[in-house]
Amino acid sequence: MSTRLGVGIVGFGVAGRQHAAALERLPEAGVVSVLEEAPAVDTGDHRRAGSWRELLDDPDVGMVALCVPPGGRARLAVEVLEAGKAVLLEKPPAVSVEEIDRVTAVARRTGLPVGVMLQHRMRLPPAALAATWSAPSVTGVLEVSRFRPPAHYRRAGWRGDPAAALGGISAHLGVHYLDLACQLLGRPASVRLTPPREVAAGIDTRVTGMVTFLSGATLAFTVTAESTVRTERLQILGPDGGFNITDGTVMTQIGDTEQTWPTAPTAELRTEVYREMAEAVAAGRSPARCHLDGARGVTEILSSVAASAAVVV
Repeated sequence: MSTRLGVGIVGFGVAGRQHAAALERLPEAGVVSVLEEAPAVDTGDHRRAGSWRELLDDPDVGMVALCVPPGGRARLAVEVLEAGKAVLLEKPPAVSVEEIDRVTAVARRTGLPVGVMLQHRMRLPPAALAATWSAPSVTGVLEVSRFRPPAHYRRAGWRGDPAAALGGISAHLGVHYLDLACQLLGRPASVRLTPPREVAAGIDTRVTGMVTFLSGATLAFTVTAESTVRTERLQILGPDGGFNITDGTVMTQIGDTEQTWPTAPTAELRTEVYREMAEAVAAGRSPARCHLDGARGVTEILSSVAASAAVVV
């Protein structure tokens, strides 16, 4: 690639710093400037943009990475596209499928790529993607456990605001493996949930449910922040094979062939997302793996969780 992609990062919390670190390992792209509203947040050696408008008008910025709360991402993404720049959304990319459709429509009109930082998609090997998992006989089980103390959500800020956060542990950690399930099983047809446990209204700490996909395949899942055991596991069983990813290590059995792919560091996967986005911007096309269109399924699931939490009394 002859031209280096300049990236403007909006929001320099944990996610923003992870994006900057991912770009440090990539010669095809780099940080041009950072927009961070909190004066106390140190942006290090990165140039600090003076305003949203200044960032959008900067000719050196070819793509904007939105590392802001989910509740405002879709609106900002539309403004980025209208300004003639590609956009990369942190996860979850939107709070509803309608927001995804809105962003996608503008992307089609402008011809600009839109991606999402669901970096665990990069773990899916071609053999798993090529196999057929969308059938009524296919069943899956998903468990995600990452401890978070109640104070993590109760302190001031967007994480305790369901309108901004879209939820708790399901939206911000479960989203990755729920998205992997959707990449293999397809679009959900229905989501049935037990009443979620919450640390505050609309902020879940444990969610258990069953997803039925359009193909008839099913997925039982639990996402919890209440156990000190840390694990991420997705297992899918079909009539002719199986798929298992546990803490990043992928194992497949397709027909008589068994394969194992070792765990790649998550930080490297973020760099791979940026590499794919740089290629997409250069070619003027949608990214192959980290495309926004594929996030409809997981957004439907998370929207169902949020709606369920809203009616719990």
